[in-house]
Amino acid sequence: MVKSLYYTAISASLALLSSSGCQAFTASPHTSSSRHINHHQLYNNIGSGGPSLEFLEKMGVKEPNDVERVRLSIISVEEALQMYKDAKTAEERERLLGPLREKMMEAAMGTDGNNGASNGSSAVVMPPVAAAAAPSVVADAPKIEVKEVAVPPPPTTTVSAPIVVQKEEPKTDNKPAAPIPEDIASLDDVTLQLSTAAMRLDAQTVSTLLQSNPGIHLDEDTTNAAFRAVVNAVDRAEARDQPIPPTVPQMLHHIFDADLQHLLTREKITKNVTCMMPQTEGLTTHGLNYVFDDGEHKNLPLEEGRKCEDGNCCDKCSRNIFPTFAQEDEINFDTYPGLNTLTFNELEKVSAATIIQFMRLIERVRRTMAHEYGLDLKTLLPLQAYSRKYVAGTTQKGGGGGEGDFVTLHTDEATHGGYHYSCVIYLSTQGEDFQGGDFVFNDPNDPDAPAEDFRHMSLEEQLRRTGRKLTPFHPTRGAAVIFSSGWENMHEVEKITHGIRYAVPAFFTTCPVPEAAYDQMVAGKPKTDEDIADDWLHLLLAHRPESPMEGAGRVRELLMKWHYMCTPLSMH
Repeated sequence: MVKSLYYTAISASLALLSSSGCQAFTASPHTSSSRHINHHQLYNNIGSGGPSLEFLEKMGVKEPNDVERVRLSIISVEEALQMYKDAKTAEERERLLGPLREKMMEAAMGTDGNNGASNGSSAVVMPPVAAAAAPSVVADAPKIEVKEVAVPPPPTTTVSAPIVVQKEEPKTDNKPAAPIPEDIASLDDVTLQLSTAAMRLDAQTVSTLLQSNPGIHLDEDTTNAAFRAVVNAVDRAEARDQPIPPTVPQMLHHIFDADLQHLLTREKITKNVTCMMPQTEGLTTHGLNYVFDDGEHKNLPLEEGRKCEDGNCCDKCSRNIFPTFAQEDEINFDTYPGLNTLTFNELEKVSAATIIQFMRLIERVRRTMAHEYGLDLKTLLPLQAYSRKYVAGTTQKGGGGGEGDFVTLHTDEATHGGYHYSCVIYLSTQGEDFQGGDFVFNDPNDPDAPAEDFRHMSLEEQLRRTGRKLTPFHPTRGAAVIFSSGWENMHEVEKITHGIRYAVPAFFTTCPVPEAAYDQMVAGKPKTDEDIADDWLHLLLAHRPESPMEGAGRVRELLMKWHYMCTPLSMH
């Protein structure tokens, strides 16, 4: 087993060199065989001090920097393997799996532990994998716990009774499971098998392992390592002007699945509310813009029910707060430059890492909404998603995305009849990045509630609060608010008094896309994994200049094809 683990790590390290621009492994299509490493040669050249310089040179690693980097990477794996091999008890071996896997991840990413990419590599340097807490026997051992565990139920803090919905059974491929590569199958820990396959972008093996081991899933460390491997694969393809390999979207589908499983284990605060709609007909007809009159909007006569124009909404409504919807390293502006200003219309100069991470966050929202409201995932599509900047002392010009220091009271479904479910992901923290700027749900007050004294407030604020119950949410980085878009959830953003507040509003619809719309596309619905990869390239990652009209057409096609791009063929 130890030699198999070792050969897996070395293979991953050398494979990265072969695809990251190292001249020793660059070959034309006619001589591509020279780039493939002979695994038996690697297997037979294991030594306590790492492979010899002669062996590395024979394998094509000749540049001094590359030689030293590979040797250091392999030696670090060797040391971790030796500790694992020398372990006296099963408990100690289990504890050492974490450090071993971390070294393998570093080797697979082509680093010596300091995230230093090789010269000439097009790979994006991503943050190190966060370590989870684990019992510590050796003081300096990485605190990573690796266990085969079922996903626990979400630790939900529920303000009112939870919505009861019929959950859709997960769909699986009817294809026979693909055989597991021999070197991966030889590993005696399923979690380690999964991480090895994920780092290789071996999506078929990941599928086989998940299907044959109920209750096992990609943990957060493995998921993040797989995401880094996806980004690097896309960067390499772009640097070589090659198509994106089908394994990229295939692995992203596994990452999206795992993201939802991880989110369901985190804190959630839910309040169920009665769905409301206007008594006045025609309020949400297409083309109606923002209702800017605060007083008129909050005094609109309402009745129970869900408008859900042209859609298929759940008949339950709610508000959900996820204090940790995204981890800090998922919204780091250094790792993902431009994440706080991204719009799908302008992607030419945005890195692949930032674009894919933005897609990952929005797809996490979509899957969370489908889970919360019992919706068939394929019936829920984003209509709009973008990063927005709120700046103290500025005035918003028009709706959607323009800078401003507040947002007036409104209902999302009133601004656009197709908005059925809404979300805001926060990229800034109140009190650190800005002052003021609360997100506030604005409801009719309980008639039996004691009257509040507003006399010390301005006349404008007295009018705003009289007869209303305001429920503020104080934004923090990584938090998200997800709610139904009807009149039961009127809301506003209070004035920002200092600083800049970044957020990602996203709006989803259950309106079906007409089949004729796909027929009018240059490439309609994807029919193969290669088609899905092509859509990821041409609709998101091509980095080409385009006119505003071309950009708008591309974004429309992206949103209509979203489900087909973010799920495997079996879910189409």
